[in-house]
Amino acid sequence: IRSFSPSPYDLVRDALDVPSLKAVCCMDKSAPGGAMGALFNEVSAAAYTTESRPMITNYIYGLGESD
Repeated sequence: IRSFSPSPYDLVRDALDVPSLKAVCCMDKSAPGGAMGALFNEVSAAAYTTESRPMITNYIYGLGESD
C-alpha cells in the first residue's frame, strides 16, 4: 500500500478474498492512537467482508529510530 488516505478499501478486500489465504501480517510504522495501528484497522475492516476471513496479525516497528 503506497497511499493510505483515502484507504484503498476495495483493492485490499479483493486481494484478501482468496480461499487459500490463511493469515496476513500488517507491519505498521506509526505510533498507534490505540492498541492497534491504523493500517491494521483498515485491513481488518476489509478482511471482515471476505469469505476467507484470514487471521490478521499486527506489528508496530521502527518507533524511536531515525530514518
